[in-house]
Amino acid sequence: MLFSSLTFLLYFLPLVILLHYVLPKRFQNAFLLLASLVFYAWGDAQQVPLFGTLLLANWGCGRLIDAAKAPLARRLFLTAGLVLDFGALFFYKYIAFVFDVLGLESGFVSGITLPLGISFFTFQAAGYLVDIYRRETPAEKSFINFGAFLFLFPQLIAGPIIRYSDMSQALHERRRPSAQKLESGMGLLVAGLAAKVLLANPLGEAFNALYTPDADSLRTWAAMLASIMQIYFDFMGYSVMAVGLGRMMGFEFTRNFNHPLAATSVTEFWKRWHITLSVWFRDYVYIPLGGSRKGPLRTLLNSFIVWSLTGLWHGAAWNFLLWGISFFVLLTLEKLTQKLRARWPGWVKYLLTALGISTSWPLFITADLSGYGEFMASLYSFRFSAESLFWLREYAAIILLGMLFCAPPVVEGLKRLCRRHAWLRVAAVAGTLLLCIASLVKSSYNPFLYFRF
Repeated sequence: MLFSSLTFLLYFLPLVILLHYVLPKRFQNAFLLLASLVFYAWGDAQQVPLFGTLLLANWGCGRLIDAAKAPLARRLFLTAGLVLDFGALFFYKYIAFVFDVLGLESGFVSGITLPLGISFFTFQAAGYLVDIYRRETPAEKSFINFGAFLFLFPQLIAGPIIRYSDMSQALHERRRPSAQKLESGMGLLVAGLAAKVLLANPLGEAFNALYTPDADSLRTWAAMLASIMQIYFDFMGYSVMAVGLGRMMGFEFTRNFNHPLAATSVTEFWKRWHITLSVWFRDYVYIPLGGSRKGPLRTLLNSFIVWSLTGLWHGAAWNFLLWGISFFVLLTLEKLTQKLRARWPGWVKYLLTALGISTSWPLFITADLSGYGEFMASLYSFRFSAESLFWLREYAAIILLGMLFCAPPVVEGLKRLCRRHAWLRVAAVAGTLLLCIASLVKSSYNPFLYFRF
């Protein structure tokens, strides 16, 4: 079930919100866990037993880590939980890639299906266990409360990656309906829905129409612009919807995007893009490896490891690994030229950032390395044909509209207007929701690119 589906918007969500607030406190978390199981089973019922087992195992390991006094016992219970979590992730997501790299053939590998959202689930579960081991948070004693935290449907399949400490208080109190939270949550839900339905989907259609291996340079650049903005509005839209849904039910989730396409450096880009993933790698991989505390060579190695893992997190293929490594190279070059860059005007830094990202991004959107080579060859062929003008005329409007809504002054200005004028806020939410529903009814193109991460 997609957030951007009529089934979710018209039936599932209203029913869940209503029953959640009608029920007494002792039943609220149990109901949310049940609703999340239904939500997940709607899209991938065969994997519910797997996630049920992982929920129980992580809850048990958390309790054991918290209760153990001896350091060795705590490490053993932590290791057991992490091996289970990452073992499941490795088996379902990476075993086929490893077999392919080793040149091995096995019939069972081809039948493995990646469970929905397992990467987000694994990182959130692993973070929970590590936080308990570090004594940064106590273990959750109630299995129902823990299940509601780890399996809550708004952030289950696409994040953001939430820490237990950020949800603990809300899980243990009576969540009462608040007109302010319901309204602001609904506003975020509709804003995210609009980003997904009114921008990401048309931009995805534009990319599919614009890019072919024999496309000229102009058409390929337009296709890449459409693709970058499609991925941004798709993933950002889902993250904003998740924050809005959480707020409507009394939870506050971490913001996951902060205008990344307006960044003037690759470093700034990754501070604004998929924020919770970057923070997770910083807190649970980079700093434990030594961070920048053990000299420049070790810092370089730690950074290389983090960006290699970031690439592989996005997909089990060589192009994703190289995509992550390409950002390691770009970030290293930025650090080496930091003093020089400080003297450049903002527009120069923005153009160089855009050029760097455009060099690595085709690795993310092509199927393999040969596809990347074809894309880059078309991108820098400097070949132009009159046919491109037809395609640009067809899709220039949606590309320009996407660029407009990537600009912070536009988005933040609209936010300020809506906060200032209640009538405008209500009209904007109602009108945008109707446009989204009309678009969903009319169009059958409604993919979600991060659905099986």
